Order: sequence, then structure tokens, then C-alpha cells
Amino acid sequence: MGAAIGVLGVTACGPDGGRPVPPGVAEQDADADPQGLVGLWRVERPGGSDAEWLRLDASELQLWSDGDVVLGSWTAGGSLLVASVDGWIGDADPEDAGWLGAVVGYRGTGSGWELVDVDGAVVATLRVDGAPDPHPDVTDEWTRPPEVTDRTREVLASPAPLPPALSPPTREDLTGRWVADAPVADDEPHVDLAGDGTYTGSDGCNGAAGRWALGAEGRFLATSGPMTAIGCDGAPVPSWVATARRVGMDGGALVLLDADGEELGRLSRSD
Repeated sequence: MGAAIGVLGVTACGPDGGRPVPPGVAEQDADADPQGLVGLWRVERPGGSDAEWLRLDASELQLWSDGDVVLGSWTAGGSLLVASVDGWIGDADPEDAGWLGAVVGYRGTGSGWELVDVDGAVVATLRVDGAPDPHPDVTDEWTRPPEVTDRTREVLASPAPLPPALSPPTREDLTGRWVADAPVADDEPHVDLAGDGTYTGSDGCNGAAGRWALGAEGRFLATSGPMTAIGCDGAPVPSWVATARRVGMDGGALVLLDADGEELGRLSRSD
């Protein structure tokens, strides 16, 4: 592939996400298997192109729009879905994927999926219908539906329950700046969880950004974008955030847990 690949340093902001589960997402959809989202989908949305497809594969996404390709990451579970734009191929415009920033949930339609915003309104509908034409600078694999592999099942598996010793937080509990008890390098190891569903953070030397969502019983989702790899004596806070599948409060400490319920790290609210 010979085309230039653009990379975004900071993900675009999404809407205010004050509710843990969007209204209009039926209770029976709360356990909708996110593995069903993996595929190649024609996108139908207001103001969208007639030639738009969204390919969802494990944690990666490719959005085709009129032959151009935008790259990103996504994760879903328990009716929640978050997606970030990380880059693009050639002359593609990342603004073509701006609508993804409004998506906070999903629900089944029988023949596909509806992606919904924080108010439960439909942002886009996904259905199986054709495929994009091959692009000279993009692998043909991206014009075909991905397979559900063991890695896919691992990435999208339901996490272990929140331990009884931890309390599930509200969105208001999480919003703000959290820091790790670690040596300060070039920057304080931290994460800033914004009320609009975006976050920025650092391990002390490398910046990171993405989107986050909170569900019932501490269910937590976050995307992660490109990040530099400068050696650092700080703490891998961005990795904790991107890997966490549940979060809980232990007094004033925010505890991040992986899919197996193992503790990744603890953060304290910044003064």
C-alpha cells in the first residue's frame, strides 16, 4: 500500500453522555451479544453517503465512504458502544466519521443493528448489503466481512462481576482527573474523564486519548488511539483505562479491573 496514512493525535469530542444506558435500548438488548456487531455493514444515516460501509473487526474499524477509508477503534457490551477515529488513508477526511462520536449504544433490528445516541435516537442503521469497491492502497481483506475468531470472542466477552468490596460508581463519580501513585516523569500519570464521553491521559511520558462509557454495575468501556512509546518511570494509566472492563470505588480510590476481575490499578482524584 503506497498511500499516506494520517493519524489523529486527539479523538474528536462526542455529545454529553449523562445516562449509563441510552433510553430506547430495550432491557432484553442489555445482554445483546456484541460479537454480532462484527461484520461488514452498509451504513444508512441522515446526510450520509449512498456508498458507506462500516467494517467492525474485534477492536478495529474501517469506515468506507465514497471509496475513502477512515480508521479507528471500537468496543461494545451490555448495550453500550464507543468508537474513536484514529487515522485515515490517503485523501480520506476524518470528518466523514464524525457521526461515530455521537454513538453510545446499540440495539438489534432482526436484520442488523441500530446505533443510538445518548437520548436513544438512531444515529445510523447497519445492514448487510454489498461491499465497497477495492481501493488501490488498501488490502482487499477490508472489503470482506471479518471472521469471529478466538481473539474476537476474548475482546468482546462479558467481564467478571464487580467484587462485593467495591461500589459501582455513577458517571458523575468518574468525571474529572484521576492520578496514579507513581513517580512523576515529564507529566503526572493520569486520566481526565470528560463528561462528553472523551478522555485524555498520560503514563508520565506518552499522551493518549479515546472515548469511554459507563454501564450498570461498574461496566466500563474505553477505546484507545495511537500512542508514542517513550520509556517511562510513571504508571501505564492509559493502558489500564483501555483494558478495564469494570470500575469500582473503594472509598475514595477508583479501582480498574480487567475482564477476569483482576485489578489493573488504582487512581486517586486529583486535588
